[in-house]
Formats: sequence, structure tokens, C-alpha cells
Amino acid sequence: MRQLRTDFTSPSTAFRGAPFWSWNDRLQIEELTRQVRDMRAHGMGGFFMHSREGLETPYMGDKWLECIRETVRVAGETGMHAWLYDEDRWPSGFAGGLVPARGGDAFRAKGLVMEQLAQIPSEGEPPLALFAARLEGETLLDLRRLSADGESLAPGETCLAFRRKVAAASERVNDDADSANPNPQSVAAFLDHNYETYRQNVGEEFGKAIPGIFTDEPNIQSHRTEFGGRALPWTDGLLDFFRERRGYDLLDVLPWLFFDGQGAARARHDYWYTVSQRFTEAFTRQIGAWCAEHGLDFTGHFLNEAEMGQGILRGGAIMPHYRYQQVPGIDMLTEQNHEFITIKQCSSVANQMGRSRVLSETYGCSGWEFTFEGQKWNGDWQYVLGVNLRCQHLALYSLRGCRKRDYPPAFNYNTTWWKYNSVVEDYFARIGRVLSEGRAVRDVLLLHPVATGWSMLGEGDESTTRVDAFGERLNDFCQALLATHYDFDFGDEQILALDGSVDGASLMVGRAAYPLVVIPPETRTLLASTLALLERFLDAGGTLVVFSPAPEWIEARPDPDGRLASLWARPGVTVLGGVGELNTALERLLPRRISLLTRHGQQAARLLYMQRDLSEGQAFFIVNNDRQTGCAV
Repeated sequence: MRQLRTDFTSPSTAFRGAPFWSWNDRLQIEELTRQVRDMRAHGMGGFFMHSREGLETPYMGDKWLECIRETVRVAGETGMHAWLYDEDRWPSGFAGGLVPARGGDAFRAKGLVMEQLAQIPSEGEPPLALFAARLEGETLLDLRRLSADGESLAPGETCLAFRRKVAAASERVNDDADSANPNPQSVAAFLDHNYETYRQNVGEEFGKAIPGIFTDEPNIQSHRTEFGGRALPWTDGLLDFFRERRGYDLLDVLPWLFFDGQGAARARHDYWYTVSQRFTEAFTRQIGAWCAEHGLDFTGHFLNEAEMGQGILRGGAIMPHYRYQQVPGIDMLTEQNHEFITIKQCSSVANQMGRSRVLSETYGCSGWEFTFEGQKWNGDWQYVLGVNLRCQHLALYSLRGCRKRDYPPAFNYNTTWWKYNSVVEDYFARIGRVLSEGRAVRDVLLLHPVATGWSMLGEGDESTTRVDAFGERLNDFCQALLATHYDFDFGDEQILALDGSVDGASLMVGRAAYPLVVIPPETRTLLASTLALLERFLDAGGTLVVFSPAPEWIEARPDPDGRLASLWARPGVTVLGGVGELNTALERLLPRRISLLTRHGQQAARLLYMQRDLSEGQAFFIVNNDRQTGCAV
């Protein structure tokens, strides 16, 4: 505790902000080193060396690497942290175009494209699969796979042809295509081009002046990738991987990914589940292992953390990636306090895996008029939910020309308030130091229902919007649960399958113990591994809360043995009819640690808190989430 008090008085570099430092012009070593010393003098703790629009020095060329080496040297001299950034702009994986150029189509992003045809195609490259289908709008009424030459369509049938298509070249990717991030060989080439090059040039500073490296929005199908038709993500090797993991031929169920009907939920669930595993293992697990081997902290964020539909479309699931990051991270755009799900997904895994730091790329798109009060209001909200390291977006090397329009605000010498920057940095460094000590106290595990999202998400904007809306209702439920002042972590089912266990009457996820599990409203399906874990949890005397109607599917399939119905009827299970019953149920089932009451004796819903167990006591951080009105308690 004495050391904590000392650090609070004079917080170290490690807890100060490390902004994205936009290298966006012709780089001069003298100017880079001047800016490093200036950031240090104004309270910053480090920076991420980030290629951005406007860069005139060839990316990863000799001059670029010289600038990296000299900047790292000066950072070491001044006690700053020089974080690496793994890409030319974003999203990560293509190494400025070098990865697809090296591997050709094998290393380029791909889509599964569906065509609706009046006749069975007889020319051109053979498709992956052909089907004869009877359709009513977007619903499949009948389906048969066409497997032999000479077959024909019956009256009323439509031919569905499915093809693998390679992404086209784009100016945004330096006149090549997006990379094939679910392909482990493509990711290995990415490591070789960028990570290994940095190791050869500044590897002696890994874990010293260079704490780690940032990956930015890696994905399996970028917003900008067009395939000229109705398409979903694809990768070479997916068919074999799917058969290995799911036990049947993916080609047999492709139509259900695009059309509604009896087989849609199962096919979609299994497809996205497999896509998630493939992407996580090929990209994040591989890079995380490389970083661990070489003494780097792997950090960064993934695309569309807040929108469940978009998040599934871009990568299958968000939370499994955090298991392989030494510093799990998020992106919190704009001046807002809405995305509870974004922060909680990340800080939950950090807590479970014993990661002491949670990074937020923050404040981007808040505008040039963004204030110190805005920094504190938004930052306090993020910190009380688990963030403890700010990566401000953006510190501009240069404002010349269009560079000043790169998603402001800016956090560098070229702002009018720069001389006061240390005031904000001192504040967040102190808060970050305390909120990195000990462990967060969270007694409730909230099961993440992304598997339900998998079962819902087909191709097309309408389906994505529907799953996004489901995710938004989950975000609302997170706020309702936090308003009871029972803090929680999310439990991702894939992580539960790897790191879940039962200890006494607690469900363990990694290092974290939870005496109570909540399954949120509208959850329709559970993984078989989750069901087995919950059965053991209840056998040991655990407590489970579920909302009616309770889940009825196991991996989007009916439950013929009635295991789920039996589970909900067991002692230790409370079935609630609505969110309005939640607070009363929690108070009955779990001793309350924290009570923050209004003068009327009700829980003050606008107040958020974090409690931390320290070696010699407790720490509490309490935030009023209402920007306009005080709260008397």
C-alpha cells in the first residue's frame, strides 16, 4: 500500500497516455526526436509509431526503419514507451500490400458468392456447389444438391450456384487486395514481413523501450471488399477445417447461409462458429504466440466490437481473440458513453486471464473542439468498466494540407491547449495505477449470447441489422445489470470450453471465480460444452439465473433428450420473467457487496463502480455516468 501511495503521488510513464502518433509526411529524424522529447515534457508516457495517410517516406523502407531505430533510441533515453504498430494504415494483415504480392491469390481475401440462375451453368469454372431450390421470397421451401452432369431443373426450381471469388485490387491496399487473414500461411507471411523486420532492427529493445505492438482492425471481410454479388467470407482450407470441427460437409448447407428456412439456424451457427475458430487460431493465436516468444505485449483491437451482427460478419466473434493478447484492447470512437458491451467484452477476458492492463484507442472522431472535460467524462466511464491505458487518437506529426482532417482531435504540439496536457495525463495516470493493482471484484458471470447471433446471421443487410439490434438489446441489459450494482464479467462460450471449470460452488474462468451465472434474455442456444459445464456447476451447488423463455437448443439443434429442460428445473436455478425482477433476485441469491442508494432508498442507477481487492485492503472507483446532473447518495 505504501508503494501504491507513492506511485499515486508521482505516477510512472507506464500509466500515462500513449497516443497513436501519426507518421503522415516526409519523416525527418530531427523532428521525430524533437516531438518525442516534447511529448515527454507534456505528460505523455509513450506513443504508437503509426503509418497514416500523407506518409511520404516509403513504408518499411530503409529510411522508415532508420526513423524507427532513432525514435526508439530517444524513447529509451527519455523513459518513454515506443510502441510499434503492425501495418501501413489499417486493417492489419496485408503489410502494405507485400503479403498478397508474395502469396498471390492464396494470400488474398476471398468471398463465397451465390448466384441465382434460371439454368444450370454448363460453361466456365466449375462452382463449389450447385443446388436446385424452390423459393418463396427469401425462404427456402425445398432443396436438392446437384451432383452429376445431365441433371435438369424441375418446373418452379431455381439453380443456386456457389463460387469462390478472390477480392479485387484496391488503391486502399496499395493496388493489391485485402489479405487472407483466416489463412495461417498468409498470417505467417505477415509476421515475416513486418514483425520479423522490426525484430531484426530494434529487437534488442523488445520488452524495454518497446513494450509491445498494436494490431488494428484485422478481419476476414473488410467493409470495402466487394465481390460483385451476394457474398459471405470464405478462405481456402475452410471445407476441411469445417469437416474436422463440425463433422459434416459445409457444401451441403450453403444455401441456408443465404436463405431462411428449416435448416438455416443450424447451418449459420456452425458456419460462424467455425469461421470464428479459424480466424482466431490463424491470426491472433499465431501472432500472440510470436509476441510472447519475443518479449512483446500484443495489443490492438478488432473490427466492430460494439455491433454483434457486423462483428460476426467481420470475424465470427470478438472475445476469443483477447485470450491471446497480453494487453487486450478496444476502440472507443467519438465522445460517447454508450458501448458498455465493447468495454466489458475486453475487460472480462483481461480479468479472467490475469492481464493487468486494458488499452483503449480512444477519442477518435470527437472533433477539434473536444475538451478536457470531455476527456475526463468519457475516460472515467471507460476506466470504471475496466480500461486503464489510453491510446489517444491522434497525435499528428504534421497538420500540413489534408492531414489535419484525419479523424481529429489531435494530441500533440499542434493544439492550442498542449501546454496544459500534463493536467489530464497526471489524473488518468493516477487512476490507471490504482485500477491496475490487485484484482477486480466481480461476482456475476454473464453468459455472452454470440452463439444465438450466429444462429440468426445470414447474408445481407437485413439479417445483419437484425443481429445488430439483438446486440443492442444485450447492451441495454448490461446497463440494467450494472444499475443493480452487482458487477459482472462476460463469459465467452469458446473461452469457457478452454478455461472453464468448477471449484466448490463457483464457476471458474481462468483465474476468476463466479458464484452466480446469468443467461441474458433472448438467448436461444448454448454450446454443448457450456451445457456440460453448467450441469457440473449446479451439481456443486452453484446459482444460475435465466430468463423465460429459456434456451431450447444445443448448438442450434433441438434437445431430444431434454437436458436443457431438466437444467432449468433444477435446484439452484431461478427463472425470471423480465429484467424488472433482476435486482430483487440478485439480492436474494447473492450477498450484496456494494450499495449506492439515492435519498429515496433505491440503487442509484447512474452511478457505476469498480471494487478491487488489494494485498492490504480495498480500492473503490465510483463514477456518475450522468454528464448533466449530480447524484446525491
